[in-house]
Amino acid sequence: MDIVELEKGFQETEEIIKKLANENGNNVEIIRGGGISDTIHFIGDTRKVSEKEGYVKELPGILKIWDVSIPYKNIARIGAGKNGEVVHRANRIVEVKGLDGLIRKIGNGKHIFIVGPDSPQSLEQTLTIAKQAKAIGEKYGVLDRIIIRGGAFKPRTRPTDWRGLGWDGIKILDEVKLETGIPYVTEVMDHTMAEEVAKHADMIQIGTRNAQDFELLEAVGKTMKPVILKRGFGNESEEWFSAAEYIANQGNLDIVLCERGVKTLFIKEGYCRNTPDFNVITHAKKKTILPCIFDPSHVAGDDKIVMQNLLGCLPFKADGSITETLHIEAFRKEQKCDAAQALVMSIYEKAVQAILEYEKSVQPFVTEMDNYFLNRSKA
Repeated sequence: MDIVELEKGFQETEEIIKKLANENGNNVEIIRGGGISDTIHFIGDTRKVSEKEGYVKELPGILKIWDVSIPYKNIARIGAGKNGEVVHRANRIVEVKGLDGLIRKIGNGKHIFIVGPDSPQSLEQTLTIAKQAKAIGEKYGVLDRIIIRGGAFKPRTRPTDWRGLGWDGIKILDEVKLETGIPYVTEVMDHTMAEEVAKHADMIQIGTRNAQDFELLEAVGKTMKPVILKRGFGNESEEWFSAAEYIANQGNLDIVLCERGVKTLFIKEGYCRNTPDFNVITHAKKKTILPCIFDPSHVAGDDKIVMQNLLGCLPFKADGSITETLHIEAFRKEQKCDAAQALVMSIYEKAVQAILEYEKSVQPFVTEMDNYFLNRSKA
């Protein structure tokens, strides 16, 4: 028992279901329908509450009970009724609030621009980039679509590599947020740090190396902060979705999936760092209710091809992108991590222009094509 359809007007039954969910360790999310019924989604591990299905079925106003058969129940797109009916769940829109009073909505059909340094190395560097991003947002009317990124804690392949400023980096990001009003996302690498980082960051990132660190996934889920979950570089799609389910099982559905490329036999040739899988973006949006963004920096590894990769995700309906940038070209030699793949902000502005032009001129044709195939499948 994962979804209950309840006839409108049965408030007492709704309260009973809420209490039942709470007693069995679940949250509920209620979708107020435009017709005669609402749907109540049990969020979390539903095994205990499912034992009460017979009781729930007999409550006044209950119209249908739906099950989700696949392992990632909380984020699945499709549920099945007892008589073979199918329910298609609505897209999840993840909201990130800024001190500027604006709400960034990820998954509402508009590209979200997550941009900033690979990691904060100084206040001047990070604040300059954030001010440049704010200026772009104001110039093109997309400030409510901009989020700052920056890794205060850096997972590195070699232990001798620079691993970020840590809590000093968080202080820089906090100051940048206060100065600009723009929310920020930063990575958490250890489950013991999740709660404390969540007191500062507006959104938490789980990187590819930690995509199946299950204690970390659960800890981040418990913070109830929005989460970006990058695909593990060797993960099949179901492993990725199941990792997201660890977060959702804590009652947190504010999850944004992020495709960042996978390791293949072909990455040694020097033309990319990781192989981008654009098809998995479409697949993720078909199989789950979660928004999905794209990381053009880590698939490229070279700023000369970041732009092409960024624009390449658009026909696959990525809900946004997360891009590493420099404030000035001269800083590249001073950047301590992933300098080669960082776009200078003046070039990033061109990417924003191109994406907005795509939304205006090309996206309607892509939507028309999608509707054709959708209608054909229903015929």
